[in-house]
Amino acid sequence: MIDLQKLNDHSREFAHRLFRKYPEWIRHARFDPYEDFEKEALLVEVPRPVDGSRHGLFITTSEWEVSVGYGESFHTRFGISGDGDGGDFYAEALDFIADFVEERVAVATASDDREWLGAWLVDLREESLEDIAVEEGESVKVRSWQGTYDREIRGPAGQSARDEA
Repeated sequence: MIDLQKLNDHSREFAHRLFRKYPEWIRHARFDPYEDFEKEALLVEVPRPVDGSRHGLFITTSEWEVSVGYGESFHTRFGISGDGDGGDFYAEALDFIADFVEERVAVATASDDREWLGAWLVDLREESLEDIAVEEGESVKVRSWQGTYDREIRGPAGQSARDEA
């Protein structure tokens, strides 16, 4: 298990907050092996509970910010270089994580003939998955943490099929 005392101050502060809320995730924590400059940064990679996918949720504290991502195609940042107003970016990151794991938001990724077009969040409290418009030849995959909202929507617009895989 990771020794939280060996993290840098920023990473240790966030780790304490994160593991207070999600204590079972500490077993998925390690020093960020992808970080060359900041060796004391935290990386937490939590497998998706519905299918154990290794491309589940990832959280890192490198570069003096908090980055949270899902799968291979989506991440967002909180902190110095992220989108924030200078408030408590640790709390903002934790709120985002809670929204995702409690399935208030889902991740959508679009592709055109297997070429990645983009990724975005779908706020399930305000948006309907039925309203996602897809062009001919495109597809959008929606993934939620527990798999409740998983689906693949294929163009032309208005046609959708539930992804059972």
